[in-house]
Amino acid sequence: MKKFFKLLLCFFIVFCIFLIISKPEIYVSSAFEGLKLWATTVLPALLPFFFLTALLSSLGVTRIIARLFEKPCRLLFNTGGASAYAFIMSLLSGYPVGSKTVSDMKTAGILNRDEAVRCSAFCSTSGPIFVIGSVGFGMFHNKNAGFLILISHLLSAVICGVAFRFYGSPQIKKTFLSSPKKSENALYDCVYSSVLSVSLVGGFICLFYLFSDALQNVGLFSPLLNLLPSENLKQLLSGFLYGLIECTKGCKNLSISGLSPLSVALSSALISFGGLSVWAQSIIFLSNAKIKPLVFYLSKILQAIFSFLLCFLLYPLVI
Repeated sequence: MKKFFKLLLCFFIVFCIFLIISKPEIYVSSAFEGLKLWATTVLPALLPFFFLTALLSSLGVTRIIARLFEKPCRLLFNTGGASAYAFIMSLLSGYPVGSKTVSDMKTAGILNRDEAVRCSAFCSTSGPIFVIGSVGFGMFHNKNAGFLILISHLLSAVICGVAFRFYGSPQIKKTFLSSPKKSENALYDCVYSSVLSVSLVGGFICLFYLFSDALQNVGLFSPLLNLLPSENLKQLLSGFLYGLIECTKGCKNLSISGLSPLSVALSSALISFGGLSVWAQSIIFLSNAKIKPLVFYLSKILQAIFSFLLCFLLYPLVI
């Protein structure tokens, strides 16, 4: 099976190379759009959070939050209170800060292996600035739509955390009570790791933006879309399918079909799923700490389903 997937990946890479060579002006523009999105939206939003979360960890703030949220985290997620710190950072700053924070805490010995896996199920969320500002107000021109998506998105993450609380050993690590490790140059370490991490995110956004455009230009899903009876349904399905590759692009395409329960709920599902671009970013951080990604994969799929259902059901009450 692994050989088959490797062969399939090789064919896809060769196909992309020839596609880019055949129409370089189109795909250079696509890559530029991805870099533009990163430089104007992602970089200013993520870099301060990457730096501040690293700095807070080095100052021992993780231990304070861990003590405050120890009981709720044990009850809901079967994790130590330190997981609340990763969840809060994920809520505030969005993808992939939660996964990076979980990875950092696992590497530092604050979380054990199974705890880190359980944390990966719920510490992976988009941020309120993107959901309310970019998607709700910017794309759908309705801030209530943004609030609805955010509520559905966060509730689905909590549900997934509860669902995976029984994974692995119930043992919870308590090393967060010890003093944080001292560094001779903590400021340099925080800046270096933050710049490296945010640059990595930019590379993934650029590549997956290009891949999404490439697959759309060759009409990958055209046979399926042609089966639908109306242009509106085609627009919705097209936006959702290509959004599975790059979430931001998918939400933008969904908003073109107009404000409706289906378009907003599908956007909520995409944001919770994250897209393959977010998956790749998150897995890089989780893999560095040797955290098995299977639970992360399953949780993102479940988050998307729960988020869609919650958003669709709550739509008449909020909008």
